Amino acid sequence: MPALPTIASGAIRKLLGGLAAIELDLREVCAAARTVPTVADDPDGRVPIEVLYALWEAVWARRPDPELVLDGARRYVLGDYGLVGFVCASSATLREGLLHVVRYSRLWTDTPVMSFHDGAIELRDHPPVADRIGLRLATESALAELLHGARALTARSDLALASVEIAHPAPADVTAYRAFFGVAPAFGARRTAIVFEAHDLDSPLRGSDQKLGEFLRDLANEALARRGDPDSIVERVRACVAEVLARGAPDVADVARRLAMSERTLRRRLDEEGDGFRAIVDETRSELARVYARDLRLPLAEIAFLLGYAEQSAFQRAFKRWTGQTPAAWRVSSNAAAIGVGSVRRS
Repeated sequence: MPALPTIASGAIRKLLGGLAAIELDLREVCAAARTVPTVADDPDGRVPIEVLYALWEAVWARRPDPELVLDGARRYVLGDYGLVGFVCASSATLREGLLHVVRYSRLWTDTPVMSFHDGAIELRDHPPVADRIGLRLATESALAELLHGARALTARSDLALASVEIAHPAPADVTAYRAFFGVAPAFGARRTAIVFEAHDLDSPLRGSDQKLGEFLRDLANEALARRGDPDSIVERVRACVAEVLARGAPDVADVARRLAMSERTLRRRLDEEGDGFRAIVDETRSELARVYARDLRLPLAEIAFLLGYAEQSAFQRAFKRWTGQTPAAWRVSSNAAAIGVGSVRRS
């Protein structure tokens, strides 16, 4: 039997810590959720995700106000997310930071499983969770936290989204959500995701630190290894593809062998999660290409090699398809933007 999904105790502490501000009694809320006020006292502990859902339901029963969900997201600072937050903060760009959110999300929560492609961070409950108020509120809170974090990382409080898609039905009043996200969420959608504007993804981060980032990612990789493999087959395939790209674009049979399953099983499981193998390879290359291209120490020929292209011309064509620019032109414009932002901040 698989283990029950858990979340870092910090998420529970943040929710409980905000009760006084809305004049709710800690013991009363915990009793209603069938838990205790000390449930998240261990700073390195993990708590069943069920506790989070139950606490949200207890809060909502006493204060049915969407602003509570959004205010909770606003109270987060990057340090609240521990190692995951610090890894993201040291990234060069918002795109790279979001990639790290997805990569290391399991250090924070087992579910929802996150994926990132085409500018969208998508959330999927895995294993599936029966619909309930607590799940809906936790989902809305997670989306709000992702945007709030992106605003903090980029020092842009006005950062808006291209779109917000939420699979569950809309609440009675969506005014607060529209004001927070900068766009009206599409409730009852086929997926749950926030989609960033393409031009915002290459925004430089104010806390970028390459050396510190390398050190923190080593720590995060070690912590992730201790957590075990992620449940999402898509994310496992992405990680495998990223690992072996420098040896050439892998085929589905090779990845299946690395994941210790048959090719047929791998294809079936990818179909179940709605992703095709070729699309995963292309999306992984696309995201990594932008990360590598920002690093001026890497010649474009080496980037082509790291992405598994036998010829630089093939890489050039793919990059232009992804971005509308050649790698050289994109590199110049991207780094010029970063220098410009840095100059403004120093003035």
